[in-house]
Amino acid sequence: MREGVQSFFAELGEAACLALCICELGKPGLSEAEAVSLILQGIEKGFIDYRWQDRQYENNLFVSNRDAFMNLVTGQDGWKSRVEPPSYPLKAGELAVSCWEWRDSGTLRRHFRLADWDPILDSQTVRHGALASLRVFRKNP
Repeated sequence: MREGVQSFFAELGEAACLALCICELGKPGLSEAEAVSLILQGIEKGFIDYRWQDRQYENNLFVSNRDAFMNLVTGQDGWKSRVEPPSYPLKAGELAVSCWEWRDSGTLRRHFRLADWDPILDSQTVRHGALASLRVFRKNP
């Protein structure tokens, strides 16, 4: 095992909500082990930002290439994503991850979840914040 793996797992719990949502969206019901494996592959391929030696790096676990990560999760190329307002009506074939925001003591907090699945039980950001936007995915033919 890589040294510092416990720190990585702690950060997964703190900051991997979008990556976990993409895993569940692209492969519903996958195991936790498979989700972690996909996130590690996403980091290795450069689809997810992560600095192993710098827990303070603010972009750790940021999904910098949503499309490529969804391609990896589903095993199918051709996924495209975009940001839409919260009122956007999904069209046939589209899948969405919702982005919630909450300003806590001057700090903007974000949390990603699916309509019927949340990687965090009782998210404070969802409880106290508001739906801010959607990450909409569609597979192009």
